[in-house]
Amino acid sequence: MKILLTAAATLLFPYIAFGQSFRALNQQVQQGGVLVLRVAPQWQGPQVSIAVFAKHYLPNRYGDVYIGIDKSIVPGKHIATLVEYGRGIRLSWDYEEIEVVDKNLPSRTRRPFVPNKKWERERETIRQAFDGGDYFEKYFNGEFVRPLDRAVIDQNRTIGDESSPFGTNHNGVDLITLDPKTRRHKRPVKAINSGKIALIARNYSTDGNMMIIDHGSGIFSVYMHLSRFLVSKVGQTVKKGDVVAMSGDTGSARTRPSCKNCGPHLHCSVKIRSKDGKSDVYVDPLAFIETMNRIF
Repeated sequence: MKILLTAAATLLFPYIAFGQSFRALNQQVQQGGVLVLRVAPQWQGPQVSIAVFAKHYLPNRYGDVYIGIDKSIVPGKHIATLVEYGRGIRLSWDYEEIEVVDKNLPSRTRRPFVPNKKWERERETIRQAFDGGDYFEKYFNGEFVRPLDRAVIDQNRTIGDESSPFGTNHNGVDLITLDPKTRRHKRPVKAINSGKIALIARNYSTDGNMMIIDHGSGIFSVYMHLSRFLVSKVGQTVKKGDVVAMSGDTGSARTRPSCKNCGPHLHCSVKIRSKDGKSDVYVDPLAFIETMNRIF
């Protein structure tokens, strides 16, 4: 492909060499999924970004850009280009055509909840944990793993499978932890990949005991309704597959006669966020794991 640098790009990035400037590692992506693009090493530099979906996305130190695709992104073809972050000056004539595919994300009816000051303080603490993430470094490596080991109870029930899927009004998946015969439900919860502990939250209003792991590059995994933490502090490094907690029934997972969908489970989410916060998307965590393992 022929490439033409603008005069502004030549002045801003005099060390940039000619060559394919970037590429999409998955050109087709469903709503609720993750789009991965990679900027070529010779094109990386200060303020180099990918422009797509009317936003600018900065790559990590390796040139990788991860973008969460939510329902607000219209299905169809979208063009991605390489631009100067903020001003939008195009840095090459390369482009990638991205196809967003519509996905029927089931809607979940949630029980009425009136936010109070405690809940609002909790949301602010969670927001600060995401703000403090490392958007330039990459902590994860190799394949991602599921947070629960599967254990077959009978032909119709498997510990670790979904009891409630990702969809509208539900930003993660609920994974089965309860054995209906023994009533045991406290299961080892594993870090889906390497990272640093970004938040250890106790007795939050709806989330119960919750943990956030920062995997770097704007990728975070979230684990809710835990009974016990097996990490000690924020900033602690964990490896892929480390048991970081035990599942439980805290927060909105408490068993209540008035709530047929309540009870012990592990809520697992994956958030993909840009450093400026303009893109802040929860994606289907199980689909995310499948996509990342297929690409890498």
